[in-house]
Order: sequence, then structure tokens, then C-alpha cells
Amino acid sequence: MRKKRTPSEETLRIILAARVIDDFFFEKVIESPEVCEELLQVVLENPNLRIKRETLVAQKSFRNLQGRSVRLDAYVEGFEDEVFNIEIQRADNCNHPKRVRYNAAVITANRLEPGDTFDDVQELYMIYITEFDFLHGGKTIYHAQTTVRETGGILQNGLHEVYVNTEHNDGSRIARLMKLMKEPQFDDVEFPMISKRVNELKNSPKEVDSMCKSVEEYANKKNRDLLFSLVENGDLSIEVVANRLQLSQLEVEQLMLEEGYQIPNLV
Repeated sequence: MRKKRTPSEETLRIILAARVIDDFFFEKVIESPEVCEELLQVVLENPNLRIKRETLVAQKSFRNLQGRSVRLDAYVEGFEDEVFNIEIQRADNCNHPKRVRYNAAVITANRLEPGDTFDDVQELYMIYITEFDFLHGGKTIYHAQTTVRETGGILQNGLHEVYVNTEHNDGSRIARLMKLMKEPQFDDVEFPMISKRVNELKNSPKEVDSMCKSVEEYANKKNRDLLFSLVENGDLSIEVVANRLQLSQLEVEQLMLEEGYQIPNLV
């Protein structure tokens, strides 16, 4: 029988300090359908919103026609033929609106089925949560839709972009939730499902054990992402990375393409 390992003090400190806004912790928190539904109800200000719980996937991948993948932090479908994508972005190192546009396009293309007409394109809600206000409007939440310049009317194309940040507190319920997402510990009756999940992940022995595995996997992924970035920039070879990860060169290439990296000799 394999010996059960006691988590290190450092790993336990990481778990206790983790916040919902942190990538690896958000992934575990959002696995709960109750949490996902509550978060969407708050952000979209619709207490009646219901999700199809069996469709919820954390870290769901879609691939475009060129084979490049996009990995979504949370994907779920609703009962009104709509799709919801929730993304957490802590780093301010990309063009955020274009990232949302690309992700929305890949989701839309993958959701269309043979024989569908454009009338069958689903309503798509892109929820993009950041620690910073990259739109610089001093608001907690922004709703972006395509408008007609000449009339000022909204073009109903089924795409809803919702940008939320934890930087500004406008006193709203959404802002109160965003504030809690930056706290390592909380128990708030206003957000019972999220509070319950956070406390379970930090205090339940079974969930803490699961979190320890997630911390290890996250550390391994960060190391792998660094190596893949070096290959993409031409600073390391596939062979060197394959040796470090103890994988074949073909496996490294497949992983890089699945995770959206470009391989220099394939460009």
C-alpha cells in the first residue's frame, strides 16, 4: 500500500493564503455548480439565472481550425440556449478585449452544429474578471456591446462582454463579491455558496488533500509554461524541453499546440 504523505507546511500555507482571484484556487472553487451559478447570478444581476450543472467544466479546451487551442477557466451552459464563459486574468500582459474576442469566436465556431443556421448561434456571455481596471473608467463593471455609429443602437449579435475588476469598489453587490475574492478567508451570508466552498477547500481534510495536489500540479504547469515560452521565443529547443519534462519531442509539440503556443519551425 502506498504511504500517505503529509502535506508540507509550505503547501498548507499556500492553501490558507489562496484567494478566489488566484488561478489555481479559482479552478477548484468554480468546479462547484452552486458556486458557478451564484457568481453568474451576481455578476449578471439575475437571481433567476439557472445553469445546466452537468455542462460545467473548469479548464475546458476548444481548438480552432488551425489547431490552436484556447483554455477556458470556466464553461457552462444555461437553460435558455446560452453559453457562459468565466475568465480570471491577473496579469496585465495582453490585449484583453482582443483576447475576449478570440475566445468568443472559438467558442461560437465550436458550438455550431452541422445544419445550423445563423439564427441558431447561441447567446454567449463572456465574463472577464481582472485585478485591475484596464478600461480606466473607475467602474467595478463594464458591459460592452456592438453599437451602430449612426444611430447609437445596439447590434443584437448575441455576444455579451462583461468586464469586472477588483480594483474599484462602487458599493454594489458585485463590488462586495469582488472584494471578497481578494480575501483568503471569509464567511459571508450574502454569498453562501461561494463562502461554503472556500471554507471547505481550506478546512475539510478531503478537500485540503485535493488542494495539495492542485498546488503541485499548478507549480508543474507554471514550470512547463515557462519552458514552452522559451521554445516559442527560440531560446530553447524542443529536444531540450522534452528531456527536462521526460517526454518525447512529439508529446511536447502536441502539448504546446493544445495550449496555444507556437512552435518556430511550424510557423
